[in-house]
Amino acid sequence: MLKRLSLCSALLLGLTLWNACTPESGVSTIHFEGEQTGSYSVQLRNADGTFTIVDTLEIQGNDVFEVGFDTTRMVSFVPFEGELPVVHAVVGPTTTELSVNRDGFLAGDTENNWLGAQRKMQLDLLEFIDSLDVIRATYQDSSTFKGLLSLDSAFYQYAESYRKRVLDSLESRPELLANMMLVYHRIGQNPVVDYIVDRTLFLAAREALERTYPGSPDVAAFGLWVDEFEESYQFSLGVQQAAIKFVPGHPFPEFTLETPEGKLVHLPKLGLENEIVAVWASWCNECRRELKGYAQNHSLSNMTLLSIDGLPQQRSPLGEWYEAIQQDQLQNGRHLSDLKGSRSTIISTLGVDELPLYFKVEQGIITQRVSSLADLDLD
Repeated sequence: MLKRLSLCSALLLGLTLWNACTPESGVSTIHFEGEQTGSYSVQLRNADGTFTIVDTLEIQGNDVFEVGFDTTRMVSFVPFEGELPVVHAVVGPTTTELSVNRDGFLAGDTENNWLGAQRKMQLDLLEFIDSLDVIRATYQDSSTFKGLLSLDSAFYQYAESYRKRVLDSLESRPELLANMMLVYHRIGQNPVVDYIVDRTLFLAAREALERTYPGSPDVAAFGLWVDEFEESYQFSLGVQQAAIKFVPGHPFPEFTLETPEGKLVHLPKLGLENEIVAVWASWCNECRRELKGYAQNHSLSNMTLLSIDGLPQQRSPLGEWYEAIQQDQLQNGRHLSDLKGSRSTIISTLGVDELPLYFKVEQGIITQRVSSLADLDLD
């Protein structure tokens, strides 16, 4: 069965005219092998990282489709009916024939062979983990089975081999669009590639992709992803540097933050004479336990409490911050925040790398930096 799928640039404007594809655009055939049936939505990635559904496919078993593109694109076939595998393919003017087997393994050229290999790696990984889980379940109550510890070793060796294969592709062929899918690979809850550890490879891949596919929406979306992680990376570097800087003997930095009532308060450099500064958050249980206990036996009149509330998962950061102050009887302290969560200037300025965090400040100079109120010299 031969069907035609019109995916020319014109289709992005809602047109489905196959004749809009000129011969220069190139025509590719995609063969969906096997007898599976169902329906796909055909999606293209936009430059902002979102997806646009450009067409739908009805799979009736062993189907062949023609696809025309004037530029190379990453095409996603996402099932919405039937038990079809998710398929990602790289299709462009030079693509000729691609095949997809019943398990979603893609083959045809360098880009798509690597996409097919990635899917097989993911499925093999899941099968391997399942086999380890079966062995653990069988012997978990046995005191004589000495191989349980070796299972962990086998897992780590497999994970390292998996990661090496991924990194080898990023390093040897950074210009492949198929490498963009590597950012979605996980082993358990952990990404296979870590931007902080593998930053150089990601930056090289971005440069190679932009050089190979100038103006590509797929590459632009990858660039946005890299930008987001680069921002986090630079922020983390700043936090680390500040953590080294703001230690005993260094002046406490200046801040301009808001009270829960929305009033701007400026803490000038060297402006704190004899103060305890607590860095906390309403969602930090240990912070609240310590501060609540302290407030029951001490006045908070010489304490400034800097909140890093404002995480995306907080439904109402201001409300939760205010409620915690009331519930824990902390009203007597000076409360300030910018409600920016993990991007708070409090974190970046003071180098906050743990919660809770306390500073003792005398005549504007930090004399203690500790993680527990019990370690503060309160005399």
